[in-house]
Amino acid sequence: GDEKRSIGNWELASRLSYFLWSTMPDERLFELAEAGTLQKPEVLSAEVARMLSDPRSAKFAEQFTDQWLHLDVVDRVAVNRENYPDFNDDVKPHMKGETQQFFAELLGHDLSALNLLKSDFTMLNEPLARHYKIDGVHGTAFRRVALTPEQHRGGLLGHASILLSNSTGSDSHAVRRAVWIRDRLLGDPPNPPPPDVPALDEANPEFLKLSVRQQLEVHRGTESCAACHRNIDPWGIALENFDAVGRWRDEISRKVGGKKETIPVSAVDVLPNGKELNGVENLRQYLVEERKSDFARSLVSRLMAYGLGRRLELTDREAIDDITKEFESDGYKLSGLIQKVVASRPFQTK
Repeated sequence: GDEKRSIGNWELASRLSYFLWSTMPDERLFELAEAGTLQKPEVLSAEVARMLSDPRSAKFAEQFTDQWLHLDVVDRVAVNRENYPDFNDDVKPHMKGETQQFFAELLGHDLSALNLLKSDFTMLNEPLARHYKIDGVHGTAFRRVALTPEQHRGGLLGHASILLSNSTGSDSHAVRRAVWIRDRLLGDPPNPPPPDVPALDEANPEFLKLSVRQQLEVHRGTESCAACHRNIDPWGIALENFDAVGRWRDEISRKVGGKKETIPVSAVDVLPNGKELNGVENLRQYLVEERKSDFARSLVSRLMAYGLGRRLELTDREAIDDITKEFESDGYKLSGLIQKVVASRPFQTK
């Protein structure tokens, strides 16, 4: 039958430990499993709190963000030296570090997870701050740095890890960035393109003089492409002020027939619902004001799948719905969310 059965104390200890520490249970978890008391709600809740305050939970912040946000892609993107002569690959681990440490900071200080969408601080060390051209940060240790609006950095969409991994390495890639937002942040991945779709015509000099939005308009001349792209492109076009390596720019330089041409950045497009997305600040605002429950549900689903070590099934849906509601009414606190996942039926059954 399909009836799920409860897991025992030993299995719960193991599941909990691999979820929050990425390793086997410690002495205390074994003792509680042995005594048969780990499944008592108050004991379990106290253990989750203890495990999250232990340095071993750094592994969780690292591995969950890697998996959820696809940070491993950073290492695979080859940055074009001709376009970015001063870029050094040594900064890549610091890019990933910013995102991992930012998540850890929200978790450790019980801050709202909506900071992932829009925030007035980030985590920086000297190499990354230098990459962003932000002064006054010294040493290789990450610390919390307050941001001004002119720095454009708050939230995941200002993190170089996300911007670089959704680029070509020689320029931004509006469609990749858009698909990432829809899939990773909103839990609404677009359908893959049909197999016969032509690539953007990057060889044509006239085409290179167009803004990305204009290029995509040419590309979506066919109705089958247009129908999907109208609901994808604006999300990525709003990030056009960020180049491939995640630096801010007001104009784009391209090589056209051997000489450099610059065109102003155009970061405005309209979603099918009529909502205009104009640049990254406006996009962040829209996500926080109008899409936060989609984001909350997406985060809950990702965390549950990570905690269970399997794909989600239809039978998990009820738990996801309930936890999402509680997460929202609880001010989007990550430690509370982890408590709710561990206490849930899917986590305690197999």
